[in-house]
Amino acid sequence: MILGLWLIDEVIVPLELPGINNRIVTATLKVAASAGLALFWLWLWREIVKRMFWHTLRSNYHMKKREDEKGQKKKFLKVRDEH
Repeated sequence: MILGLWLIDEVIVPLELPGINNRIVTATLKVAASAGLALFWLWLWREIVKRMFWHTLRSNYHMKKREDEKGQKKKFLKVRDEH
């Protein structure tokens, strides 16, 4: 995010486009480029969060499954010892 803000501040804001003398067109292009960077950042953030969420969910599922298997083994051994 800091890199994106730096890029907007240092590269896009002072950008002068050769051949375009209309300030409105230049300003519009700068805003569009900045908005594109912001949307890219939001998409990237969404992908990171999705991957982390599913990774955590899978890890918890496997951990719970292992705990259940250990619990069933203990129950089996306990019942077996009683007989």
